[in-house]
Amino acid sequence: MTMSMSMSGTNLYEAARLSGGSSIIENLQSQLKLREGEIAQLQLEISSLERSRSVMAEELVRLTNQNDELEEMVNEIPMLKVQLKDLEQRHNTILQMYGEKAEEAEELRLDLEDVKNMYKTQIDELLKNQK
Repeated sequence: MTMSMSMSGTNLYEAARLSGGSSIIENLQSQLKLREGEIAQLQLEISSLERSRSVMAEELVRLTNQNDELEEMVNEIPMLKVQLKDLEQRHNTILQMYGEKAEEAEELRLDLEDVKNMYKTQIDELLKNQK
């Protein structure tokens, strides 16, 4: 490999010496500028890709955190279902008790109304008897 490089270096030197050298040097300079432009373009692309990688890494961290939070919420669901069932049972018990108390209050109101009517009747009879 070093032999082929030294041969090509010699060949370049020979070619430059035989052709006057200026056209080969100009050709090499234009190729060098072309390669430098390619290098600059590739460096810009590398920079752009690194920014993209950074943005994606941040997005990955955000999504990982969000996923962890969602997993915690999912793990809480069975406990919340149990609590909901308990609350529904308590709610139904309270509604039943309220219904019973409302019925009792209605019965007491009706009893009071009957007692009032009875007292009125008795008072009316006493007043009639006094006259």
